[in-house]
Amino acid sequence: MEKDKNKDDINLKKYHDLGGLTISEMNIGLWFSEHRKALTKALTVFLIVISAFFFIYSTYNYIMYFLSGAVDNQTETQVTSPRNVVAEMAAAPVEVFKSNNRYDLAVLLKNPNDSFSAEFDYCFFQAEAEIYCGHSFILPAEQKYVMALGLEINAASVNPVFQVKDIFWSRVNKRVIPDWQVYYNARINFTISDINFLSASRSGLSENLRLNSLDFHVVNNSPYSYYEVPFDILFYSGSRLVGVERSVANNFLAGESRDIKLSWAGEAESISRVEISPRLNINDNDIFLKYQGSGN
Repeated sequence: MEKDKNKDDINLKKYHDLGGLTISEMNIGLWFSEHRKALTKALTVFLIVISAFFFIYSTYNYIMYFLSGAVDNQTETQVTSPRNVVAEMAAAPVEVFKSNNRYDLAVLLKNPNDSFSAEFDYCFFQAEAEIYCGHSFILPAEQKYVMALGLEINAASVNPVFQVKDIFWSRVNKRVIPDWQVYYNARINFTISDINFLSASRSGLSENLRLNSLDFHVVNNSPYSYYEVPFDILFYSGSRLVGVERSVANNFLAGESRDIKLSWAGEAESISRVEISPRLNINDNDIFLKYQGSGN
């Protein structure tokens, strides 16, 4: 019996697999086999957690991307994202200038937002009647006049008022335009010189009709060509604005220089300074003159 008992006792330490499999490796395989269900469950939970994390992260970034993009059709001063608050555009009182039997209106607008531009519809009212309506734009941190020229209005009635009817704010996309000022300077780069204004009494353009005249030289220093370039013209007597005009140069090519001449009827005897500024909505790709090669 003792001999049979010793026969059944196997000393695993003396076991040697000719294929090279050790006892410790067998133990590891046995442990994995015994805990396979628990390991599978733990791996599944881990993968779910990782997937949930990346889903939440991706969703957050998509939301932040869209919130930081264009804020179109936004009539409120506060944008959807709490990070982006648009300050209201400021409008000064309407200034009225008589030109013969007609009137020119001008209102100074200021955009206090460095990262938002706007397009807007507006109207000038006299009492409750609309006397002129239009569409305009204002660029980030820009200050500009909106004008209505040559209107027939009743000067004896209530002074005209300006009202924005709809405004559409758009944030500068920093991914496309990292530096707005650099972007602006590259596109609105005009040199205006040789400004020569002559009042009707000095211009000598007509003996029967009193005509004011203005000549100036302008160079488009930018690498961009434009279908048309509007120029706002402001006339000052000292520091006081006393008149406004507008001139438009069509098909203004990159690097081109032009002499612009204009004349208009009226009395402008006290002009001491003239300011001329190009007004281009450089956020609108349609203003750029497309290059057309010569065809055969």
